[in-house]
Amino acid sequence: MKRFFVPLFIFLLILCNSAFLGASELEILGGIEGLSFNPYKTDEYFEPDAKNELTYYPYVLGKVSFRHDISEVLNFSVNIERDKVLQNSINTIFGIKTDYINVNFGIFAGSADKFAVPDAGIIGNMELIAAKTVFLSLSGSSTLGSQFGFTSNNSRETAGVKFGVWIGNAVPSVTADFKTFSRQVEDDISITDTLYRFLFNLDFLIKNTNTTGYFNIGYQVYSRDYKKDTFGFTDRLNSYFAGLGLCWYGKPLGFKIGAEVPFVISPEEPLTITGEHLFFSKIYAGFIITFD
Repeated sequence: MKRFFVPLFIFLLILCNSAFLGASELEILGGIEGLSFNPYKTDEYFEPDAKNELTYYPYVLGKVSFRHDISEVLNFSVNIERDKVLQNSINTIFGIKTDYINVNFGIFAGSADKFAVPDAGIIGNMELIAAKTVFLSLSGSSTLGSQFGFTSNNSRETAGVKFGVWIGNAVPSVTADFKTFSRQVEDDISITDTLYRFLFNLDFLIKNTNTTGYFNIGYQVYSRDYKKDTFGFTDRLNSYFAGLGLCWYGKPLGFKIGAEVPFVISPEEPLTITGEHLFFSKIYAGFIITFD
């Protein structure tokens, strides 16, 4: 995967120095998430005669995103991302933004950690705005052609809905979303990781500081399904979590930090979990470069 990411990263840096009209932004983030299934493990955690324990696995997160405003209405972005469910992906998205509707649509390619052959599909979202106060956002992505062997046998799907209100310098919202990634790890073994999240989020602006932030609290269901020949097994974790993040917008350089901590983790029997909750937290940090 290093050979996959390095040329793309160099391409983005060159792109940032090109003579574009309008504003451009390069964001680079990195972090670790502890509440993760080992992506290289192909057997269920509740194996016979085993301790049935999910142990701490620090999954490395990453994001490189280049965004450019072609005009006040048109924009595009190129995003390279790595997370514990979808693993490695890259997408290109074009957007149209008005006072009443924002529409973004593009294509993506993704790859599992152990596989070089990518899967590919479409990605997009639509945001409806009423009275410049209330908004409803719908998003999703889907692999295309995997059943016909156009790319790989892997398949990923995402979907989400978000409803919020602008109230002065605060934006409370509620969100429900899911993501799932199915991959063939051996001829007779397939694995599907799925994450459902339901959360309340509060975005806020700190006046006269060029600083924004968010606080959220929510519930999630994180599972891994194993299919071996005609047999199926599932490991599942339910958890409540809270998160906090801050972003300071400077020119040309700004900074982002954030964390998410599970305060209740409930594995479904016979799976168990050991270790302090702080070890299963998610933390990230990064910076933003703005080009006028």
